[in-house]
Amino acid sequence: MSSQRFKFGLQYIRSARAKVLLVLILLNCGICIFLSASIYRGLTHSLYAEIDGRLQTAASAIPYILPDHYIDQALGKHPIVLGDYIENMNRLNEYAKQTGIRYLYVLALKQNRVVYLADSASETEIAADNYGHFYQHYEDEQQTTLNALRLHQSRFGELSDSYGKFRSLSMILSARNGDPYLLGADISMTTVNQQEWLVLAQTLGFAAVIMLLGSLISWLLASKLTEPLRRFSSAVHRFTLGEFDLRMNVQSKDELGNLATAFNAMGDALNARESLLRQLAFVDRITGLPNRTRFAELINQEITNHRAPFAVVMMNLADFHYVNDCFGFAEGDNVLRAVADRLAELQPYPVLAIGRMSGNDFLLMISADQQQEYASSILRIEEALSKAIVIDDHKVNLAMRFGVSCYPEHATDPESLLRQAEISIFSAKEECKLCVTYDPTREVDRQSQFTLMGDLREAIENNQLVVQYQPKIFIAEMKVNAVEALVRWQHPRRGWIPPSVFIAFAEQSGKLRSITEWVVKDVLRQQSQWQAIGIDVCVSVNVGVGDVEDIQFVDFIAEQIQAHKGNPNICLEITETGVMKQPDLMVKNLTRLRELNIALSIDDFGTGYSSFAYLAKMPINELKIDQTFVMAMNSTFESVSIVRSMIELGHILGLKVVAEGVETQACWQALAIMGCDEIQGYLISKPLNAKDFVKWLESDFQHLELPIMTNMSNKL
Repeated sequence: MSSQRFKFGLQYIRSARAKVLLVLILLNCGICIFLSASIYRGLTHSLYAEIDGRLQTAASAIPYILPDHYIDQALGKHPIVLGDYIENMNRLNEYAKQTGIRYLYVLALKQNRVVYLADSASETEIAADNYGHFYQHYEDEQQTTLNALRLHQSRFGELSDSYGKFRSLSMILSARNGDPYLLGADISMTTVNQQEWLVLAQTLGFAAVIMLLGSLISWLLASKLTEPLRRFSSAVHRFTLGEFDLRMNVQSKDELGNLATAFNAMGDALNARESLLRQLAFVDRITGLPNRTRFAELINQEITNHRAPFAVVMMNLADFHYVNDCFGFAEGDNVLRAVADRLAELQPYPVLAIGRMSGNDFLLMISADQQQEYASSILRIEEALSKAIVIDDHKVNLAMRFGVSCYPEHATDPESLLRQAEISIFSAKEECKLCVTYDPTREVDRQSQFTLMGDLREAIENNQLVVQYQPKIFIAEMKVNAVEALVRWQHPRRGWIPPSVFIAFAEQSGKLRSITEWVVKDVLRQQSQWQAIGIDVCVSVNVGVGDVEDIQFVDFIAEQIQAHKGNPNICLEITETGVMKQPDLMVKNLTRLRELNIALSIDDFGTGYSSFAYLAKMPINELKIDQTFVMAMNSTFESVSIVRSMIELGHILGLKVVAEGVETQACWQALAIMGCDEIQGYLISKPLNAKDFVKWLESDFQHLELPIMTNMSNKL
């Protein structure tokens, strides 16, 4: 009996049915492994995307959980009471538990060390004193937080410290005073690994079901004759090549018919899954609109199918972050959906296609045979969106900006059109315009500006900056007792670059402080040389508002004054609009500078909004009238009255009054009669380097043509 069973088994193994069954089982294994691996990768990616999104949301919420101005207070070295600190820890910990986060914290860089400004901890950890104390040093194994704060770069990644291993977000922000600080959120890697194991278990379960189903189908199919097997084998082969739309004709209700039905069902399931994955890859989750990738495909289809002129428009909802701040992200998403619905009402004309870029940016494709047509279409779009959107009985009025790139005028491929529209929207934001059409020169300018910002980093180290001095004349004695230091950049390839160009880049790249400190050092060095040969003039240096508001800059000035054993005679000029930003802090720091015998001046007076009361509180020495008012004296009598009022105001406050931009004898004469103390401008001298200034002082100034002081009182 046993020998018969053995023979039967051997025969079955050698049979065509067994061979076909074996082949189909192996094929099924390959498909299952491929699908399982794809699903596992997709689910793992989604898991980390969800975790990182949760980390970002939690980190972004920290400033709203902490009391108002807490971070600015902590960065300003104001001590935080222990009870308040613990209460804030409890708040952060409660929010962390609600969102599934292990730790929330705030770190800052102080004296090249990372310190705690805030931390979250459970009651057990607080009782065990196992948390980050205020200004306590913090260090992780790879020093990632220190590097993030130094480089001002936010990052996701794994982090190891004394508390364990975490999936961590380090979000770098800047305080009002410009100091960087870090908002951190951690999820334990143990939790992450558990979720990964759960994903793996689900994938393996799915694989087991597919394997079981495939084995059953293979066994049923193996019972058919050779021809049906050949046809089915061919179909399976095509299926493995990715032809998921392939279907088998069900010609019978036997095993082959059932197998064909199951095969078709599997294809439907894979198509449905592929459709879902495609939707996730090409459709915006909030609005249901095509995302950037899908919108690029729509542009390509329009180019291929019609080749008619059209415009790609990027639309930005200006200041949309206020909607999220006031009503929350959920209501903000509702506003985005409402905008999408209103745009959809404009299809198919003039809007051919709609998409969402990201955040508060939308993409539009509109028909545009000529510029006037798309301009009128944009006005129609603005009109459709200008109607208020109601949220919780509150009306939200949206403002838009548009960046336009035209096909085929500006580009003939989707990526270039999208990039050009994005460049145009940046220009619209910078220039505060409703709509900006792509201009190639703007792109060249932006590239040039970008390289210039990089070159600025080397300018100080390579001594490319030069200080020039423009004399000031003290009218009462007709002598030069002051100059203004003006920095210039001698670029090795572009030549002389005016400060009006590179100062803005210095602010964007964080190099303005370095330039200011370099100018102060060079001025004090040059002044020492002048004093050694008997030239004693007060040198004015322009400083940024952020500099004067920073106590570290005040300390730097004090150190430089102490380092020069001579008699430093300098004046710091601060713009009027800058003075009014934080008057209390400004007064405190200006008072200390006055104690160092440093003169202080309000520069560009008349262009800001200083009140008489604030000016009276400021420990300043002089007002410097902006050159726009001085130059206008040559053309309008109203400007003469304005300048005279400024001079009288300065004298009432007991301040010296300086006028810049003097370019005519008549202007000099008028300022002298109105009682202006000092004048400065090209009529007297252009900015000179140090050597040329000495020559000018010894020769040219002696032959300077002075105005005839006639009686102009009746005219003024």
